[in-house]
Amino acid sequence: MSSLARLALLAVVIALVFLLVRDCAPSRVVFPSPSPTASPSSAPPTRSVPPLPSASGTATIAPPSTFTLTVTDAELTKAAASSFPQTVSGVTVRDPIVRTTTTNVRLTASARVFFGTTEFVLTGTPYASAGRVAVRVDSVTLGGFGLPDSVRASSAAAVETAIGQLVPSTVTVQKVTLGEGTVTIEGVTQR
Repeated sequence: MSSLARLALLAVVIALVFLLVRDCAPSRVVFPSPSPTASPSSAPPTRSVPPLPSASGTATIAPPSTFTLTVTDAELTKAAASSFPQTVSGVTVRDPIVRTTTTNVRLTASARVFFGTTEFVLTGTPYASAGRVAVRVDSVTLGGFGLPDSVRASSAAAVETAIGQLVPSTVTVQKVTLGEGTVTIEGVTQR
């Protein structure tokens, strides 16, 4: 093979290798900026460096803040309205009105039954339980007649959900206080 042919073959091989490996290498190389390193010398440091936390150290947690929410009968009525109309024991209940006293909360609503309209009344007491607002339902009546415990339980769940929408999930409820026309919910906000 002549030297010209060898040179041509070498140029083809180099071009082929170049074409095969050109996408394998990064097109841009970025070097990290130099970082300070510790040396075992006894010279004093030239800048203040905060100590790193050790395994035995404690984490710093922001203190919780106090949370207080006072809601009026009007606000409770609006919150309750979001759960209505609903069907209780085959009866459609709508248009709730909430009245608060120092001893309990009373929800009154109209109930449409096959022969007309009657009154649905739920009486209960909200309280703090496991960091949330819970409701003890004392009575549930329809037209003056008591309804079964299953209705009491589902009514309590519906009222707890409606009140729960007023309290952020980051709040741990510690106390619920009833007043004339108001309910005050107190707790702490976890950050």
